[in-house]
Amino acid sequence: MPATSVTNNDQSVSISEKSKPYVATKAVAYEASAPVVRAPAKVAFRDGAVSQINLPVPGRVTAVHVKTGDKVKAGDPLITVTSPEAAAARASFTAAQAEAEAARKEVARQDQMATSGVGIDSERVAAQAKLRQVEAELARAQTTSGLLGGGGGSTIVLRAPMDGTVIARRASVGSAVEPGGDPLIEIGNPNALWVIADVFERDLVQVHEGADVDIELSADDKPLHGKVVTVGSSLSGTTRTAPVYIAMDGDQASLRAGMFARATIKAQGGNEAIVLPAEAVLVKDGKKYIVYVRQGTADKFIAREVTVGRSVDATVQVMTGLAPGDQVVVKGALLVDTQAEQLL
Repeated sequence: MPATSVTNNDQSVSISEKSKPYVATKAVAYEASAPVVRAPAKVAFRDGAVSQINLPVPGRVTAVHVKTGDKVKAGDPLITVTSPEAAAARASFTAAQAEAEAARKEVARQDQMATSGVGIDSERVAAQAKLRQVEAELARAQTTSGLLGGGGGSTIVLRAPMDGTVIARRASVGSAVEPGGDPLIEIGNPNALWVIADVFERDLVQVHEGADVDIELSADDKPLHGKVVTVGSSLSGTTRTAPVYIAMDGDQASLRAGMFARATIKAQGGNEAIVLPAEAVLVKDGKKYIVYVRQGTADKFIAREVTVGRSVDATVQVMTGLAPGDQVVVKGALLVDTQAEQLL
């Protein structure tokens, strides 16, 4: 098989006639080159966009009114529970209300007697102290009763605290539930989402608040646009990445919490550079990078060592080694140098 290229005495390389159609050159020039940071990402609910519903007292589930994925409005019933502690708490609240009412009447009676000049100061002071005590007990009982939500007696009806979608349901009819366990129901606001990108430590210096971001949810969908809201201040111990929080622009109908994505963050430090297709840069001796430059008008090419910068979208920045106007092989570099170990 004939060689595709021949090394001349002057170290230039000539290619065979059959190879010429597969080799293309381009006069390089400085062009705008805005570096980007690519990172895996995930769609998640914003802070405060998830409400977790649980019981303040032990009980047993008697009815479940929703399932995962249901849309609910604030006040919609979610779960009905029977709890003896609920009955006791409500009875205490009722008793505290009656006691407070009686204490208020006694204070009013003592005040009226004092005004008429027949009251006893010590009894009036004692009535006022009693009122303060029972009102404190009433406030405590009211708070406890309020935590039980809707229902009466031993029945508790847990209701949705906000509009949203049921994203988790851990309750089933007949199950016993205890305070402090896993939330029985979780509701998320589907309109309060953001994207969290995991950016490597070495790239964080290029990420800044307000930076434009393209979010790819799948290879077939048009990228969505967003902006960096904030950059996390701590790194994960294993991957050495920090979370970058991205707010999305426009309609979020296609977003679902938990979706995986890929974020392309427009980094700071954009400038002008010579940019080549990655296939134009060859690796020699495992450590140096070369390109081939046409010599004059002849079909001869000379290897030129270069230093490279960041690789983005199958292109690479060339930092040194080339000058504007150089005719660089941008297609078929491996045909020119069959000894090159690999493409960049």
